[in-house]
Amino acid sequence: MIKIFRKNRRKILAKNKFTNYFAYAAGEIILVIVGILIALTINEHSNSKKKLELRNSYIIQLHDEAERNLKKLTLLDDEALQMLKELDTVFKILLYKDYDNPRLSTKSFYLIMSKKFYPIMITYENLKFSGDLKLFDDLNLRNAISETYETFNPIEKLESSEQKTIEAYYENFLMRNVKFRNMGTSSKNYGKDIYFENMVLTRMTTIAQNREAYGNAIESLQKLKVTYTELQNKN
Repeated sequence: MIKIFRKNRRKILAKNKFTNYFAYAAGEIILVIVGILIALTINEHSNSKKKLELRNSYIIQLHDEAERNLKKLTLLDDEALQMLKELDTVFKILLYKDYDNPRLSTKSFYLIMSKKFYPIMITYENLKFSGDLKLFDDLNLRNAISETYETFNPIEKLESSEQKTIEAYYENFLMRNVKFRNMGTSSKNYGKDIYFENMVLTRMTTIAQNREAYGNAIESLQKLKVTYTELQNKN
Protein backbone atom coordinates (compact mmCIF):
# COMPACT_ATOMS: atom_id res chain seq x y z
CA MET A 1 0.00 0.00 0.00
CA ILE A 2 2.79 2.37 0.93
CA LYS A 3 4.61 1.51 -2.28
CA ILE A 4 1.53 2.31 -4.33
CA PHE A 5 1.13 5.64 -2.49
CA ARG A 6 4.75 6.59 -3.11
CA LYS A 7 4.44 5.61 -6.75
CA ASN A 8 1.32 7.71 -7.20
CA ARG A 9 2.98 10.58 -5.38
CA ARG A 10 5.90 10.51 -7.75
CA LYS A 11 3.52 10.56 -10.70
CA ILE A 12 1.64 13.50 -9.23
CA LEU A 13 4.86 15.38 -8.53
CA ALA A 14 6.11 14.66 -12.04
CA LYS A 15 2.81 15.80 -13.46
CA ASN A 16 2.86 18.97 -11.37
CA LYS A 17 6.45 19.60 -12.36
CA PHE A 18 5.53 19.30 -16.05
CA THR A 19 2.51 21.54 -15.53
CA ASN A 20 4.63 24.16 -13.77
CA TYR A 21 7.29 23.97 -16.47
CA PHE A 22 4.67 24.33 -19.20
CA ALA A 23 3.11 27.29 -17.42
CA TYR A 24 6.53 28.88 -17.00
CA ALA A 25 7.40 28.31 -20.67
CA ALA A 26 4.04 29.66 -21.77
CA GLY A 27 4.57 32.71 -19.58
CA GLU A 28 8.00 33.27 -21.06
CA ILE A 29 6.58 33.04 -24.59
CA ILE A 30 3.80 35.47 -23.73
CA LEU A 31 6.32 37.91 -22.26
CA VAL A 32 8.46 37.67 -25.40
CA ILE A 33 5.42 38.25 -27.63
CA VAL A 34 4.30 41.20 -25.50
CA GLY A 35 7.83 42.60 -25.64
CA ILE A 36 7.92 42.28 -29.41
CA LEU A 37 4.51 43.93 -29.76
CA ILE A 38 5.59 46.78 -27.51
CA ALA A 39 8.82 47.22 -29.50
CA LEU A 40 6.88 47.19 -32.78
CA THR A 41 4.41 49.73 -31.40
CA ILE A 42 7.21 52.01 -30.23
CA ASN A 43 9.01 51.64 -33.56
CA GLU A 44 5.83 52.33 -35.52
CA HIS A 45 5.10 55.36 -33.37
CA SER A 46 8.67 56.57 -33.89
CA ASN A 47 8.41 56.07 -37.66
CA SER A 48 5.03 57.82 -37.76
CA LYS A 49 6.50 60.73 -35.81
CA LYS A 50 9.46 60.97 -38.19
CA LYS A 51 7.14 60.85 -41.22
CA LEU A 52 4.96 63.56 -39.72
CA GLU A 53 7.99 65.74 -39.00
CA LEU A 54 9.25 65.20 -42.56
CA ARG A 55 5.84 66.02 -44.01
CA ASN A 56 5.62 69.19 -41.91
CA SER A 57 9.08 70.17 -43.13
CA TYR A 58 7.91 69.71 -46.71
CA ILE A 59 4.82 71.82 -46.04
CA ILE A 60 6.98 74.71 -44.85
CA GLN A 61 9.22 74.39 -47.92
CA LEU A 62 6.26 74.09 -50.29
CA HIS A 63 4.65 77.16 -48.73
CA ASP A 64 7.85 79.15 -49.25
CA GLU A 65 8.15 77.83 -52.82
CA ALA A 66 4.57 78.83 -53.58
CA GLU A 67 5.17 82.31 -52.16
CA ARG A 68 8.27 82.87 -54.29
CA ASN A 69 6.60 81.60 -57.47
CA LEU A 70 3.61 83.83 -56.77
CA LYS A 71 5.84 86.89 -56.56
CA LYS A 72 7.51 86.00 -59.86
CA LEU A 73 4.21 85.40 -61.64
CA THR A 74 2.56 88.52 -60.24
CA LEU A 75 5.49 90.64 -61.44
CA LEU A 76 5.36 89.02 -64.89
CA ASP A 77 1.61 89.58 -65.09
CA ASP A 78 2.02 93.27 -64.19
CA GLU A 79 4.72 93.68 -66.84
CA ALA A 80 2.59 91.86 -69.42
CA LEU A 81 -0.30 94.19 -68.68
CA GLN A 82 1.97 97.21 -69.20
CA MET A 83 3.21 95.76 -72.51
CA LEU A 84 -0.36 95.27 -73.68
CA LYS A 85 -1.13 98.93 -72.93
CA GLU A 86 1.91 100.08 -74.89
CA LEU A 87 1.12 97.87 -77.88
CA ASP A 88 -2.49 98.98 -77.80
CA THR A 89 -1.16 102.49 -78.41
CA VAL A 90 0.77 101.18 -81.43
CA PHE A 91 -2.35 99.41 -82.68
CA LYS A 92 -4.42 102.59 -82.46
CA ILE A 93 -1.72 104.53 -84.32
CA LEU A 94 -1.88 101.98 -87.13
CA LEU A 95 -5.67 101.93 -87.03
CA TYR A 96 -5.80 105.69 -87.64
CA LYS A 97 -2.88 105.48 -90.10
CA ASP A 98 -0.95 108.03 -88.04
CA TYR A 99 2.37 106.73 -89.37
CA ASP A 100 4.31 109.92 -88.59
CA ASN A 101 3.45 109.73 -84.91
CA PRO A 102 6.79 109.65 -82.99
CA ARG A 103 5.32 107.21 -80.48
CA LEU A 104 5.13 104.58 -83.20
CA SER A 105 8.88 104.13 -83.15
CA THR A 106 9.39 104.30 -79.38
CA LYS A 107 6.55 101.97 -78.45
CA SER A 108 7.35 99.46 -81.19
CA PHE A 109 10.25 98.46 -78.99
CA TYR A 110 7.76 96.39 -76.96
CA LEU A 111 7.37 94.05 -79.93
CA ILE A 112 10.72 92.47 -79.15
CA MET A 113 10.41 92.53 -75.38
CA SER A 114 9.78 89.23 -73.67
CA LYS A 115 9.92 87.92 -70.14
CA LYS A 116 10.56 84.37 -69.06
CA PHE A 117 9.20 82.61 -66.01
CA TYR A 118 11.76 80.50 -64.19
CA PRO A 119 9.69 78.53 -61.67
CA ILE A 120 11.16 77.33 -58.40
CA MET A 121 10.42 73.61 -58.21
CA ILE A 122 13.19 72.12 -56.04
CA THR A 123 10.89 70.93 -53.23
CA TYR A 124 8.27 69.53 -55.60
CA GLU A 125 10.85 67.70 -57.71
CA ASN A 126 12.37 66.23 -54.55
CA LEU A 127 8.93 65.08 -53.40
CA LYS A 128 8.12 63.54 -56.75
CA PHE A 129 11.35 61.67 -57.43
CA SER A 130 11.97 60.52 -53.85
CA GLY A 131 8.46 59.13 -53.52
CA ASP A 132 7.84 61.29 -50.46
CA LEU A 133 4.69 62.70 -52.05
CA LYS A 134 2.91 59.70 -50.48
CA LEU A 135 3.58 61.29 -47.09
CA PHE A 136 0.52 63.39 -47.84
CA ASP A 137 -2.29 60.96 -47.01
CA ASP A 138 -4.94 63.19 -48.55
CA LEU A 139 -5.16 62.14 -52.21
CA ASN A 140 -6.93 65.39 -53.15
CA LEU A 141 -4.06 67.39 -51.67
CA ARG A 142 -1.47 65.32 -53.56
CA ASN A 143 -3.37 65.88 -56.80
CA ALA A 144 -3.73 69.61 -56.06
CA ILE A 145 0.03 69.94 -55.55
CA SER A 146 0.81 68.13 -58.81
CA GLU A 147 -1.84 70.00 -60.79
CA THR A 148 -0.58 73.36 -59.53
CA TYR A 149 2.95 72.72 -60.74
CA GLU A 150 1.54 71.47 -64.04
CA THR A 151 0.05 74.94 -64.62
CA PHE A 152 3.63 76.05 -65.29
CA ASN A 153 3.76 73.90 -68.45
CA PRO A 154 1.45 76.08 -70.61
CA ILE A 155 3.49 79.13 -69.61
CA GLU A 156 6.69 77.47 -70.80
CA LYS A 157 5.11 76.47 -74.13
CA LEU A 158 3.69 79.96 -74.74
CA GLU A 159 7.01 81.59 -73.91
CA SER A 160 8.85 79.26 -76.28
CA SER A 161 6.41 80.01 -79.09
CA GLU A 162 6.60 83.73 -78.37
CA GLN A 163 10.40 83.69 -78.51
CA LYS A 164 10.33 82.05 -81.95
CA THR A 165 7.91 84.74 -83.16
CA ILE A 166 10.21 87.48 -81.90
CA GLU A 167 13.26 85.88 -83.53
CA ALA A 168 11.43 85.61 -86.86
CA TYR A 169 10.35 89.26 -86.61
CA TYR A 170 13.91 90.31 -85.85
CA GLU A 171 15.35 88.43 -88.82
CA ASN A 172 12.59 89.05 -91.37
CA PHE A 173 11.69 92.64 -90.56
CA LEU A 174 14.07 94.50 -88.28
CA MET A 175 17.29 93.35 -89.94
CA ARG A 176 15.80 93.98 -93.36
CA ASN A 177 14.88 97.55 -92.42
CA VAL A 178 18.31 98.15 -90.92
CA LYS A 179 19.86 97.00 -94.19
CA PHE A 180 17.68 99.30 -96.24
CA ARG A 181 18.36 102.18 -93.88
CA ASN A 182 22.09 101.74 -94.35
CA MET A 183 21.50 101.82 -98.08
CA GLY A 184 19.54 105.06 -97.71
CA THR A 185 16.35 103.52 -99.11
CA SER A 186 14.47 102.81 -95.87
CA SER A 187 11.05 104.36 -95.54
CA LYS A 188 10.07 106.14 -92.36
CA ASN A 189 6.58 104.75 -92.74
CA TYR A 190 7.45 101.15 -91.89
CA GLY A 191 4.15 101.09 -90.03
CA LYS A 192 2.49 100.56 -93.38
CA ASP A 193 4.21 97.20 -93.75
CA ILE A 194 1.66 94.39 -93.38
CA TYR A 195 4.27 92.24 -91.60
CA PHE A 196 4.69 94.91 -88.94
CA GLU A 197 0.93 95.24 -88.46
CA ASN A 198 0.54 91.46 -88.15
CA MET A 199 3.35 91.37 -85.61
CA VAL A 200 1.56 93.93 -83.45
CA LEU A 201 -1.63 91.86 -83.50
CA THR A 202 0.29 88.64 -82.88
CA ARG A 203 2.15 90.00 -79.87
CA MET A 204 -1.01 91.43 -78.36
CA THR A 205 -2.61 88.01 -78.70
CA THR A 206 0.33 86.05 -77.26
CA ILE A 207 0.76 88.45 -74.34
CA ALA A 208 -2.93 88.11 -73.53
CA GLN A 209 -2.51 84.31 -73.62
CA ASN A 210 0.47 84.62 -71.31
CA ARG A 211 -1.60 86.62 -68.85
CA GLU A 212 -4.30 83.96 -68.89
CA ALA A 213 -1.71 81.27 -68.16
CA TYR A 214 -0.18 83.42 -65.41
CA GLY A 215 -3.64 83.89 -63.91
CA ASN A 216 -4.36 80.15 -63.81
CA ALA A 217 -1.04 79.44 -62.09
CA ILE A 218 -1.50 82.30 -59.64
CA GLU A 219 -4.98 81.10 -58.68
CA SER A 220 -3.77 77.54 -58.07
CA LEU A 221 -0.80 78.72 -56.01
CA GLN A 222 -2.99 80.97 -53.87
CA LYS A 223 -5.33 78.07 -53.07
CA LEU A 224 -2.39 75.85 -52.15
CA LYS A 225 -0.95 78.55 -49.90
CA VAL A 226 -4.20 78.62 -47.93
CA THR A 227 -4.10 74.82 -47.61
CA TYR A 228 -0.48 74.86 -46.45
CA THR A 229 -1.27 77.52 -43.87
CA GLU A 230 -4.19 75.48 -42.52
CA LEU A 231 -1.99 72.37 -42.23
CA GLN A 232 0.72 74.32 -40.41
CA ASN A 233 -1.86 75.70 -37.96
CA LYS A 234 -3.14 72.17 -37.24
CA ASN A 235 0.38 71.04 -36.42
